[in-house]
Amino acid sequence: MKKIMSLLKACLTDNMNLFRIKNKNQSETSKKILPILVALLFLFSIWSYANMIMEPLVEIHQEVVLLTLFILFSVILTIVEGIYKSGNLLFNCKDDDLLLSLPIKKSTVLFIRVFKFYVFEVLYNGLFLLPAMLVYIRYVSVNITFYIVSLLALLILPIIPIIISCIAGGIISLLSSKFKKKNLTQIIFTTILLVGIMYLSFNLQGLISQIAQNATNINDIITKLYYPAGMYIKLITEFNIIDLTIYILIHIALFTTAIFALSKIYFKTNSKMKIAKSGVKTKGYTIKTRKPMVALIKKELNRFATSPVFVINAGFGLVLYVIACILAVIRFDSLVSSFAEQGIAISTDGIKAYIPVILFGLICFASFMSSITSSMISLEGKSFNTLKSLPVKPFTIIISKVLTAVLIMIPFILIGDLIIFIRFNFNIIEVLMILIASIVLPIVAETIGIIINLKYPKMDAETDTEVVKQSMSTMIAVLLGMILTGLCIFGIVQAAMLGMPTDLVILLGIVINSIICLGLLTYLNKNGEKDFKKINV
Repeated sequence: MKKIMSLLKACLTDNMNLFRIKNKNQSETSKKILPILVALLFLFSIWSYANMIMEPLVEIHQEVVLLTLFILFSVILTIVEGIYKSGNLLFNCKDDDLLLSLPIKKSTVLFIRVFKFYVFEVLYNGLFLLPAMLVYIRYVSVNITFYIVSLLALLILPIIPIIISCIAGGIISLLSSKFKKKNLTQIIFTTILLVGIMYLSFNLQGLISQIAQNATNINDIITKLYYPAGMYIKLITEFNIIDLTIYILIHIALFTTAIFALSKIYFKTNSKMKIAKSGVKTKGYTIKTRKPMVALIKKELNRFATSPVFVINAGFGLVLYVIACILAVIRFDSLVSSFAEQGIAISTDGIKAYIPVILFGLICFASFMSSITSSMISLEGKSFNTLKSLPVKPFTIIISKVLTAVLIMIPFILIGDLIIFIRFNFNIIEVLMILIASIVLPIVAETIGIIINLKYPKMDAETDTEVVKQSMSTMIAVLLGMILTGLCIFGIVQAAMLGMPTDLVILLGIVINSIICLGLLTYLNKNGEKDFKKINV
């Protein structure tokens, strides 16, 4: 028993961070306090959303629908989070060889793995359910049975999502070990999820009113289709000890059955994944030689594609640009109508005349808010000394990173441009200027990013998340991007107010950014190598 407890303690202290906050320069106190503060801020945000949803439900006396909705919401998010977290907590564990070499039963190792996963998902689930329960208590008078049932529900409700995510996570981990692009699914799904969250945020008021109008039907559908939600609602409104006992026993039985089934395939699955991951083909290979620049760009593209957090953080602004162009095409007529309803006297042709300038502003936003190179030097980490030892000029290495970032950005920007070109009648001059801007602005943005990263590298990061989201160079690049985007939009607005022709506004923007681009590249040529050589790992 002592061995199990010590192993549990050791496992539960590793890789259990709900919020990835790591900084070697932080004191022990701040390392403990900061995650708590972030968790409290997150809980307050969920609590605020729950209050917004609850207010119209109170008016129609359907307060219980709030809990039903949040149970469904938490189940979906727990499954999503669990699928990817299971890869780290259950499969592909780095300490498998160590634990299996100890005089411990394999069943004990599996129990520790699953229990660790369960604790993580209970905490994650609680971030969404606990605020909703508190809001419910605020508006509804409850008795002691509500607290008992809700406390048990916080422990029980994650069980079915955990079982689903274990199955899905195991399948994905097994399949991904056989493919090189194993992070593609995660990148695509996360992008879709972020776009969905933004859509819901922009349409929150309409969504809340729809929920209020159909509260009874929504509650009936969810509680009938999903037994745990329906039984929980029944227990807090009509408490019955027999129903509670059955509720608990069903979940224990499901959990036990899932553990038993998992024990039959877990170690075989893990072994297959490790063999597939470490397998090396020694026959039938060919060695290809490439020019240094081509080889460096391919290396950077592979590094970018294998880091989901890098792809999502750097590429989300580009996705938003494409979505903005699509919405501009689909909702253009409704935009004109809304102007007329608000008494703004502007014709359809008048709005169309400013479309090229608006598109130029969107390109500025997409370019300056998607600084990919601000993380590229830092992401080299401990392998940076190997990069420095290559028989290639430092300036070539630096420029390869800029070109890689530009090659990633330009296809997205050109897709958005093409969508606008097809919908609106651009003349040949406007098309050429927009295409030039779509190349010049990304070069400016990424050159700025690499200069900042050379000045403020973070070479001691343990994860890509630390580099991409928590490094000094990324913060500076984001702030500078916001400033440059603001200046660009301010200049466009001022030019429009002065009655300057749209073609001239775009031309001036291109000329100014071209001059800045030449200046930045000249600076990089003179000082980039010096800053590159100063970096030591």
